[in-house]
Amino acid sequence: MRIEVVPTVEEVRFEQISNRVVIVIDVLRASSTIVTALGNGFSSVIPVETIGQAHALRSADTVLAGERQCRKISDFDYNNSPTALSQARHPGQQLILTTTNGTRAIQKAERAPALLIGCFLNATACMNYALTHYLDITLYCAGTRSEFALEDGLAAGLLIDRARQANSRLTVCDLGEALRASYLFLADQLPQQLMQTATGKRLVQHQFADDIRYCSQVDRYNLVPVVKEKRILPHLVS
Repeated sequence: MRIEVVPTVEEVRFEQISNRVVIVIDVLRASSTIVTALGNGFSSVIPVETIGQAHALRSADTVLAGERQCRKISDFDYNNSPTALSQARHPGQQLILTTTNGTRAIQKAERAPALLIGCFLNATACMNYALTHYLDITLYCAGTRSEFALEDGLAAGLLIDRARQANSRLTVCDLGEALRASYLFLADQLPQQLMQTATGKRLVQHQFADDIRYCSQVDRYNLVPVVKEKRILPHLVS
């Protein structure tokens, strides 16, 4: 079993998706928002690429959330904000989500036999579930503005560390080994480090420091978002 890391949304190749478990990582903030929504009563999340697609799916049973360059989309119910959704109460409803990078990554990987959503908030549950498939694993970092995002890399490093703890015999690509070492070095200062990333700085400028602190929590949720037929459903890990 092997783990490979893809650093940005644009760089994924077919062979990194085919016959693999793919874990999409967009810490700030799509992955964290999806995990939080499913952990707080939403029945499913539907990722869409465009604002128009989100509006077309609006109904009495849906809630719209999304952003473009950190800003809430006009007429949407929520920004792509996990802290806002952690306080929302919409039991049984569906969340329609569109974001700058995260939802694109999900759509590009939708042909994977198993497509999961991971971040700091559900790292252990996500990796433990991924390992049950006995397939090679691709950690697919969304990145930011076509560049590598450190927060995604650190989350990938955490996931790899959890995988190593569960199975010491698996192999990891060189980038993955570097990210694991980076995570272990910075593990006790994640909130501060995430504030200093390129995405983190933009979020601080837009008054979303609370989101950064929230997203830096490790293993707050024991669930794994699983993408099935263009819908993201919660899988609870026992």
